[in-house]
Amino acid sequence: MNKPLSSIVLKEIEERYLFGILKNITGERVGGISLTMLRGDASDRRYFRVGYKTQTPNSVIIMVLSNHYNGELPFINVQQHLKRCGVPVPEIYHYDKERGFLFLEDCGDTTLEEWLKGKDIAVIKEYYKKAIDSLLNIQIKGSDGNIGDCIAFGLKFDVEKLMWEMNFMIEHAIFGLLGRRIDDGELDIMREYLLDLCSILSNQKQYLNHRDYHSRNIMVKDGKLMFLDFQDARMGPCQYDLASLLKDSYTILDDKLVDKFIEYYIGSKEKMEGETINRPEFIRIFDYMSIQRNLKAIGTFAYQKTVKGNDRYMESIPPTLKYIKTNLEKYEALSGLKGLLYKYLL
Repeated sequence: MNKPLSSIVLKEIEERYLFGILKNITGERVGGISLTMLRGDASDRRYFRVGYKTQTPNSVIIMVLSNHYNGELPFINVQQHLKRCGVPVPEIYHYDKERGFLFLEDCGDTTLEEWLKGKDIAVIKEYYKKAIDSLLNIQIKGSDGNIGDCIAFGLKFDVEKLMWEMNFMIEHAIFGLLGRRIDDGELDIMREYLLDLCSILSNQKQYLNHRDYHSRNIMVKDGKLMFLDFQDARMGPCQYDLASLLKDSYTILDDKLVDKFIEYYIGSKEKMEGETINRPEFIRIFDYMSIQRNLKAIGTFAYQKTVKGNDRYMESIPPTLKYIKTNLEKYEALSGLKGLLYKYLL
């Protein structure tokens, strides 16, 4: 939900300043400015909707960066790359580097999560297939360096990055949220099992990944999908974003429907790349990636609660733990990790 703007923010974003920026964006004088703080994501960025009047009511979004950048802003770099690839992303109208303000196209308030509530199965299938089509565009066309350079090409879900996320989960979920302690021997063993998992994942073929490709970062505007929160894009297994979408902590899909969407993804990918995909192996890596991705999400949710005092994500922990349990049960090779996670987390 949106909430009223505080007096502190009113001092930060002066009305006269906004009039000038909006005049440059629209090419005409505007009136009737309103400013509303929006509920953000799990990051430290803040968002505001600026309403204004020209011939008809209009609005833009201000993203207030948590840090100031001396070099190229990742959000702008990735936005330009995705735009070149034909991915529907919000337009960037103005970047005030000194203040750390990005003025963006307003994609509305309707997330895919909200849009699908109460919809029949035909609509759910239609929109998930659209999301998968765009994902394949990001991964295949977006990974092509001939289209243009992207800052994400220099970043990878390597073992170090994947393990950092696992250690973050241990610290904030097991130690922090649950208040449990693991003796040094078992902690070392748990990390060894997690390291084995991360090593397998890091050795997969690399594709451009959005990195947070789920139902709260996909907007539905005029019936069409638009994609947000792509500034942390990096290279990784193609299953990473697919797991984010289909093993989503916020929108829970029926298992049979997930299987159908995986097959749709594989079939479409085969047509685009002209190569046959080993389905059992693809699904094994998908399940492994889901475990890692969901464990990472548990760490984020726990951090938001214990460090930030934010309860918003607590309701998403049970379904995310269920995903992890289901996938751990499938593979004998993960029995050691399963035993320790059941003892301390699950």
